[in-house]
Amino acid sequence: AIDDLDIGMDEGEEDAAGQAARQAARDAARAQNKDIVEKLMEDFRDQWEPAVDKLEKASKAFEGLDLSDLTEGPEGFDVSKGLWQQTGWQELDSLRKKLEELRELRDLVRSLGRGAGRGPLRRAPRQRERQGMPIGLVRSPLEPEETNGLCRSDDISRMLPSEMALIANGSRPARLLHFARRMERTLLSYERVGWAEEPAVTGQGTEIRPAAECGPIILCLDTSGSMMGARETIAKAMVLECMRQAKSQNRQCYLYSFSGPGDCQELELKVTGKGVSRLLEFLAGSFHGGTDVDEPFLRALSRLDEEEWSNADILLVTDGEIRPPDEEMVASLDRAKETMGLKVHGLLVGEPGMGAEVVEALCTHTHTFKSWSKVR
Repeated sequence: AIDDLDIGMDEGEEDAAGQAARQAARDAARAQNKDIVEKLMEDFRDQWEPAVDKLEKASKAFEGLDLSDLTEGPEGFDVSKGLWQQTGWQELDSLRKKLEELRELRDLVRSLGRGAGRGPLRRAPRQRERQGMPIGLVRSPLEPEETNGLCRSDDISRMLPSEMALIANGSRPARLLHFARRMERTLLSYERVGWAEEPAVTGQGTEIRPAAECGPIILCLDTSGSMMGARETIAKAMVLECMRQAKSQNRQCYLYSFSGPGDCQELELKVTGKGVSRLLEFLAGSFHGGTDVDEPFLRALSRLDEEEWSNADILLVTDGEIRPPDEEMVASLDRAKETMGLKVHGLLVGEPGMGAEVVEALCTHTHTFKSWSKVR
């Protein structure tokens, strides 16, 4: 009996030891699996966190951005190459923040584009009247075309029957109430409005309006050595703003960046994987060289001969430190202004008055940058 008890105890000890060993093995496996999972998560975070950060910067820079806009091509969303390995993302985000303060640039870009007048009813950016800006289309009660709703006014020709009833009532209190409302311009009236062609800028929001499609934008950008520093920041911010508004308004936009003779680079400002990648390359670069304004204008005039670009406006951004343009080129530019209604806007970002004569000879509208305190 004692021998049987010893054997039973030995078997129990062996069973407990086996259970302990198995538990230790399970614990070791769990620890190993935990280490593997943590390593995988760390690798995943290291691989994807920079791409997600860049995608967030892109979504802030371009309103209504869809991921599919940036994943064209056979590689799709490949974080190991292409767009997500570009070095200009920080510059892009910095310029976006600058543009929040540079309303001057935003308003200038909104004013670009022929065809901003009458057209079929469609949802389009709202416009508001502002003197000195190109002709647009704004709501005006001076040209009533339709009943748009109800409003308060002092116009007895538009007041509702309920207001007329106060006069028809004949009692003194009712008539006094009518006259008081009329003096206060609070008569309940039909709102009759129309659309007037007045100098205007594009404001925030959209509305249903008889708006024609805005034409494309052609940007001629001075990238000479004299444009370094704060001027370069303004120039690059203008490129980004043109690209942003072209996307939001479904317009085409093309960039000619020029410096010395024969040095003129072309870039279609389109929010696609390839387009944003080339934009980032441009933003990461620096300005240098001389200034030859003839080549970009000759290329822009050639592009205007294409049907899809025939309604484009040209925007020249320069510090004014440019030599007088070729007379033959200027003559071709003037012919385009007369025959095609071409508008050429110039933005001067140099010292006050520098190059003004040359720019005014090229442009139909000249703007001088003023918000230097928000750039330096």
